[in-house]
Amino acid sequence: MSGLASPATAGPSQQMLRDPSLASFQGRTIDLSKSWEGARVCAVLSRTEVRCYASNEEASADLAPRSTPTNTGRGGGPISTLAWHGCDNDWLCIYEHADFGGRKLQFNEEYWHDLDEWGFVDQTSSWVNNQGGSWTGCSGSDSGTLGDGAGDNRTMTDCTASANLGSYNDRAEDIHG
Repeated sequence: MSGLASPATAGPSQQMLRDPSLASFQGRTIDLSKSWEGARVCAVLSRTEVRCYASNEEASADLAPRSTPTNTGRGGGPISTLAWHGCDNDWLCIYEHADFGGRKLQFNEEYWHDLDEWGFVDQTSSWVNNQGGSWTGCSGSDSGTLGDGAGDNRTMTDCTASANLGSYNDRAEDIHG
């Protein structure tokens, strides 16, 4: 025996937790809590993965395999992603400006997200919940919630949208959905 110990691999409890504000954008890592660095769309894929894009088209092209059903009828190719106000099927999207304008942050994981992590606290002015839909209509079972941190929450029923949040404009601090 050589007397040299082999390096131990870090187990889950030894690994550093990933900073949720970090995202991949154009081949580099950016800290969304500080700056979006030119990104227009960011998708929170999980607690450990956030991807950003320069445009809605770029985001849809990359995320389509996750949300695009396959046409099993004639032709056999993929069908459209059923985007609504720029929010692809199976996503809950919030927008920086009214009428679905400005930066877009989108989610499809069911837990509470702190919008401060992505530099989006008090910046939501419109939203689309394009979750829960299918070929036969909306399920009514995939609502989201905007919270202002003080207990005043707004429900975002699946397959609905709001182009202007009125008195709730720029008040959201967290989101579930």
